[in-house]
Amino acid sequence: MVGSKDFKEKFGIVTGATSGIGRATALHLADRGGGIAIVDLNLEQVKKVEQEVSQRGSRAVAIHADVTREEDVDRMVQETLDSFGAIDFLVNNAGIMRPTLFLDLHPTEWDQIIAVNLRGPYLCCRAVIPHMIKRKKGNIVNVSSVAGRSTSIFGGAHYTASKAGLLGLTRHLAREMGPHGIRVNAICPGGTLTPMVTETTTPEILAEVTTRIPLRRFAQPKEQAKVIAFLLSDDSSYMTGAAVDSNGGTLML
Repeated sequence: MVGSKDFKEKFGIVTGATSGIGRATALHLADRGGGIAIVDLNLEQVKKVEQEVSQRGSRAVAIHADVTREEDVDRMVQETLDSFGAIDFLVNNAGIMRPTLFLDLHPTEWDQIIAVNLRGPYLCCRAVIPHMIKRKKGNIVNVSSVAGRSTSIFGGAHYTASKAGLLGLTRHLAREMGPHGIRVNAICPGGTLTPMVTETTTPEILAEVTTRIPLRRFAQPKEQAKVIAFLLSDDSSYMTGAAVDSNGGTLML
């Protein structure tokens, strides 16, 4: 959809938007005319991506927030409304991963992963949905993982559990929110060359895993961003409760 501005006059939130899939999504939506609330814990990087979005001719607001904190999420939503006047979409992308083996997994680390990867999307949806209900329309995309459909190669049991839980949340919200005109879908990316992946493994492991992917390569973040944009667009207007696989054939269901 080169040159399309189909997101013009559409405004929304992308969490975890300073790197990887989140940043790619924010920039891709900006290229298509969308106004983006750039949300992340890293204030310096939030402002940097805000500038990148603005340079593409789209409106942007930088929001420093922790998605695990209810007060931060409520402020995030209010700042977005103050900036744009409406919230058309939400991309729950913020997430963390640890490779810890189960027998070494401390409850504190378990709670941390669940807090960011599952509590965070819950809080964001909880804060955004009432505003979407008032307008009788809205679109939410949750960034799960191939781990949520099977198991994680790079992350531990807590990562797999959090991403599987996110798929359950997606389906349940889709059922409850459909009558309000709100669609809720998920993307399940496979191996993608994001900092979260490259910083937690070695080039040797990446090369070995590549041999198990039918397409024989990892995805680039922008490839996943395009799938997210599809789910947010009118091109997927009859899709809700779906978990869309984008994994190079790693998992075929």
